[in-house]
Amino acid sequence: MLGWLAVAAAPLLIHLLSRRKYREVTFAAMSFIVAALKKNSRRIQLEQWILLALRTLLVILVVTALAEPFLESAGLQSTSGEHIHKVIVIDGSFSMAFKPTDKSRFDRAKELADRIVDESLQGDSFTLVLMTTPPRAIVATPSFEARSVRSEIENLRLPHAGGDLPGTVALVERLIDTAERENTRPTHHQVFFLTDLGRTSWSVDTAGPSGQEFLARSKKLAERAALQVIDLGQDDAENTAVTRFTLVDPYVTTARDVTFEAELRNFGRQRRDQLLVELFVDGRRVAEEHVDLEAGGQATVSFPFRFDTPGSHLAELRLASDLLDVDNHRWHAVEARESLRVLAINGKPSGGELRGATDYLTVALQPRSDQVDRPLVRVDVAAESALVEHDLTTYDSIFLCNVAQFTQQEASVLSAYQRHGGGVVCFLGDQVNADSYNRWLATGDENRAPVLPAMLGDLAPSGQYLFDPLEYRHPIVAPFRDQEQAGLLTTPTQRYIKLKLPEETEAKIALAFTGGDPAIVESPAGRGRTVLVATSADLSWTTMPVLPSYLPIVQELLAWSVQGHTGERNVLVGASFGRQSRELAGQSAVSVKSPLGESTSIRITPGVEPSWIFNDTATSGPYAATVGNEAESYAVNIDTVESDLARVDAAELRDQVWSGVRHSLRTDWQNLSEGEDESIARRNALHQWLLVVALVVMLTETTLASWFGRRSR
Repeated sequence: MLGWLAVAAAPLLIHLLSRRKYREVTFAAMSFIVAALKKNSRRIQLEQWILLALRTLLVILVVTALAEPFLESAGLQSTSGEHIHKVIVIDGSFSMAFKPTDKSRFDRAKELADRIVDESLQGDSFTLVLMTTPPRAIVATPSFEARSVRSEIENLRLPHAGGDLPGTVALVERLIDTAERENTRPTHHQVFFLTDLGRTSWSVDTAGPSGQEFLARSKKLAERAALQVIDLGQDDAENTAVTRFTLVDPYVTTARDVTFEAELRNFGRQRRDQLLVELFVDGRRVAEEHVDLEAGGQATVSFPFRFDTPGSHLAELRLASDLLDVDNHRWHAVEARESLRVLAINGKPSGGELRGATDYLTVALQPRSDQVDRPLVRVDVAAESALVEHDLTTYDSIFLCNVAQFTQQEASVLSAYQRHGGGVVCFLGDQVNADSYNRWLATGDENRAPVLPAMLGDLAPSGQYLFDPLEYRHPIVAPFRDQEQAGLLTTPTQRYIKLKLPEETEAKIALAFTGGDPAIVESPAGRGRTVLVATSADLSWTTMPVLPSYLPIVQELLAWSVQGHTGERNVLVGASFGRQSRELAGQSAVSVKSPLGESTSIRITPGVEPSWIFNDTATSGPYAATVGNEAESYAVNIDTVESDLARVDAAELRDQVWSGVRHSLRTDWQNLSEGEDESIARRNALHQWLLVVALVVMLTETTLASWFGRRSR
């Protein structure tokens, strides 16, 4: 359409072609006419130029108006013949919950997103993306229904996770591809990023391969769409947070006190004095303390507590509120037991006292206590067949002692037990068939993970082997530091089986022999833990059971192995939780209540050990799962990396994050009290005003032409 601007040359051509050619004839009266023309030539020339300019301008205005141009207040310029596909990306990292006024950054982002839709012209389409981990397409297919898109924006909730910028850019690119495939009309694309530019989400290392891929994808996206970043953040934002809240003790029983420990951190530049820290258990405040936090500093607080009743409990630590309240709370789900239950598999039964493979172990697991009616640990000793005959989920840990060999079914049962948080401790001995262990326990297949963290090698020759604590780095042996009287370093071992760790493994050596061979190897297994001890639990290969070091090392092995059960009740945002147990047999569904008060029914998967799993953990806080008449507590906590409110500035965004990527940045929305009446995405249609101006020009030209004509006569 704009090509018709060439018609603007028509008045000039007409003027040139219409000029008359004269033949000069000299006569006396001509001198008087020439004198008069010279007198008025400048006036006449000016009048002709004015009329020519008005006529040319009239053509330009009419042609331009027919092209219907508009101005996009957000910076995009296009023609109305090509509709706009607007991708609205709202930052979903929990730092957007920061509330500098009566509205949080996230609330403000939703308002602006709503205005983008409201101020757009009919025919524009919209896609809505939430930049979280992982990013989510709320409206994946371009929608022309502004009302439904605004409804989705209104119902949007802030997840308590971080933001994934590279993943979001990749998602936006895929959505634009989809829009172009499904839309036959020519369409321009515009991408709005409504964000606080938090460093944890926007600081991308573009030096590595993944960073280069992100940068290349961003440049490609900028060639296809106009990128607009609307900054909603504030500089020098202050924030304090609870970065860790856990139990110091590995397990909880009603027979002893436990200690809750919390770590607090000041991410701001100002000192915070006398901050109130409160401990709540099952909704009841049980302790409080006031803490001083230096600028950029941290502090640790501890609270002792004893659970009087067994069952599921929920502890909460609250820090004095600030402008980002989501990280001032942290929860810990606790399963208090009257006693820990341990299943000890005796691979070498004996009728004599303290001659069986588990006899010394049983004494070490449940030492004498003043509270005989409430022991810390209850041990069930059983034969190998118990692995498939018993409901293993009723036990907190399983100790395998000098078991000769295993079957595939037993390996599958143990693997499933570990997958759901169970702990396995395996002592070797003279009955052990190394080939059976390596085939069924040290290796896995498509249906089960390995049970043991290492392969069994050759039997070491008889000798006097001592332990190397490896500088007491591992938590299992850390309590022996500066405790030489416990005799760990002087405990002799006569025989052991050499252990071989895989090349790529998460397994760690907790204790070694002085020759370098591993003595104790541990590794995560599913949600549980597994520990492999290279020697025996009885006197057949070592004298440890009759020495002072035996009881504490066995207690540490127990404590380490049972921590998987606690972990499955406490997860980070985005992780799933659930349960597998024969106790679920006969039940069809479990009801899970979220911190928002919403209840979800989860179907229980039937089987030998029925199970259920819950995945929708976008919100931090306490969750309650009810099966029949029994309720269990679960805790979902945030990853506090987003608690650091440091931001990416304009120069860093331009030179590092999006180096060479065309984009525009608006910072006038940082102060949330301003900009209420300013348009963010309205397109001002200019063609109407151009037609009005054309009408004025036409009337002006007609009037002037008539006036000039009369004057010339």
